[in-house]
This record gives sequence, structure tokens and C-alpha cells, in this order.
Amino acid sequence: MANLTNAVRGVVGQLLAVLNTRNRDVISRRFGLKTGRKETLESIGQGYGITRERVRQIEEASLKQIRENFRSGADAKIKPFVALAENILDQAGGVIREEGLFAKFSGVGKESPANAALTFFLMLNGKFKRFAEDNDLRTFWSLSDGHTESFKKSVSAFVGALAKNKAPIVESAVVDFYEKSGALTKSVSPSTIISYLAISKNIDKNVFGQVGLTSWPDIKPRGVKDKAFLVLKKCGSPKHFREITQMINTTGFCDRKANTQTVHNELIKDKRFVLVGRGLYGLAEWGLKAGTVKDVLVDLMRSAGKPLLKDEILASVLSHRMVKENTILLNLQDSKVFQKREDGTFTLREA
Repeated sequence: MANLTNAVRGVVGQLLAVLNTRNRDVISRRFGLKTGRKETLESIGQGYGITRERVRQIEEASLKQIRENFRSGADAKIKPFVALAENILDQAGGVIREEGLFAKFSGVGKESPANAALTFFLMLNGKFKRFAEDNDLRTFWSLSDGHTESFKKSVSAFVGALAKNKAPIVESAVVDFYEKSGALTKSVSPSTIISYLAISKNIDKNVFGQVGLTSWPDIKPRGVKDKAFLVLKKCGSPKHFREITQMINTTGFCDRKANTQTVHNELIKDKRFVLVGRGLYGLAEWGLKAGTVKDVLVDLMRSAGKPLLKDEILASVLSHRMVKENTILLNLQDSKVFQKREDGTFTLREA
């Protein structure tokens, strides 16, 4: 890393040597060549007491002067770095998220002088294209227009396939799902698929390693309700709201801890959750039914359409509620709602 940084710094110094002091400073600050952080035209202009338009003119003239120096062989100095970037892009299938390019180039995915210099070199070279972040895609680099078009079509089709699937898939199955989804316009390697997915903002992975659409609460939970839904779905059985809170806080969603009472209050209001016992919540999608034990009994008998034996009733209600058998039997004794027949079966009392 140190050797790379020193080599990059040396080439940057040679390229900027053709400029006067002010112009050299403007280019360094615009591209973040010293600190890794790019500065705006306005902030640079304020330092010199000139307009942002004047800074833009200085930048344009300076870049032109640097490129003209290429005729004397200066472009050979950036060729090793450009070749390295081209190799990284080629291995990724022709497109790569900027953070991924930086990480493979310098070992650091975030802003740094070395990464800023690479951006500077690639811009001077003009062979590759940089696409700034938008609503659907993160900042990425592409080898050609053909690679860009193929990538965008493929990712768009994959998003559609996920939407049709309506459920997340485990990370280990992503490549197989991608290949069978019809999203690929040509045969590509698993590393290319991984590169594609890293760029899209519409696809992500949750804390359990499941891949899906970022609009899904299973993938991007946006509050304690979504987080509770996700941890309950993962564990597969009803839990007390205190346990649910603990699972939320230990799963690693974020540093902010969930409050027990807040979790309880949110679960009560959300129809995705069913209170199945004292403080115990399950998911409605498991077939659990909302309401009191008596409500469950009424719904059960209406659905059955025939008299039911006590054991049948107990088994069915216990599959929806975590209560004692005596609680169920006590509710069955309400003669205004239920009728016990001579054969020992129960049915709803006719109005």
C-alpha cells in the first residue's frame, strides 16, 4: 500500500509540474489529490476571491495543458495504473462499483489520495466512463457503452424476477437464481453477477444473508415493526415481546437499541402480528388468528360447518393460541354462544 501511494504521488507530482502554483492547487483540490476529498468550485473560489465560473475555467485550461504534455510521453506514466484498472474492470465483467474498484486498486474502498489519483488518471485517459450515483444505481465505472447497456438490462430483468418471486433468496442461491431468471443477456461469470448486484440500489442483502428488493421489509427493515417481523420470521415460532426486543438488539440491524415498551406498542397496532398469549406474539402469515380465545372458537366452528369434539377443538385452538386447555374449556362453557350436544360435540348456538 505504501509503495502504491508513493508511486501514485510521484506521478501526480510529475503531471501537475507543468502548471503554475495556483492552477496546480485548483486541480489538486478539485480532484482531492492531497486529502482524498474533492472540493467544490464554490469553496475553491472563496479561497481565492474569484467566482466559481472562473475556477471552472482554470480547471478546464489546466486539464488541457496536462493532456498536451502527454505528447512528450507523460501519458506513459499513468499507463500502469490505467492497465490495472482495466484488468479489475475486466474481471468484474466490464462494470464495477466505484468502491469496489478503489478497494481492489488501493486496498481501501473509501476516499483516499490514492483513489482520488486513480479517478484523475482515468479521467485523463478518457477510455472508461464513470456514472455518478442516481436513484437506482450507485456510482460505477464501465469499460464501454456495450458493457453498460448489458449490465443495465440484466439488472433490470433481475429486479423484475425478484419482484415476481415475491420472496428473498439465500445468498448462496443468487447465482443459480440469476441464471435461471432470464436476466442474463449473455453468459457471465459468478463474479460478474456479484459486481452487477453491488451497483444496484434496488437489490440488497439483509442481516441474515438473504437477497431481495430493498423495498421489502425483509431486506431493509425501516422500524422496530419491520425488524420484529424479520426476527420472528427467522426464528419461526411465537416469542414474548421482551424476547423479540432482545433479538432485535442482538441481530445487528444498527447501533440504536430498541425499547421494550416501544416494541410491545408497535406489535399491538400491526396486523402482521398476532397476540397468542400473555405478551406472546406470532405472525399472521403462520395462520394464527387475531382476537380472543372465544373469537377463535367461534371462527373455528363456523369454518368447520359441523359439530366438533372437545379434543378437535383443543388441538385447533392450541395451534393458534398459546393458552392453557382450561382457558379454552372455560370459554366453551358460555351457553349463550356455544351448545354442547348429547353426543359430547360442540357447536355454535343458533341465534
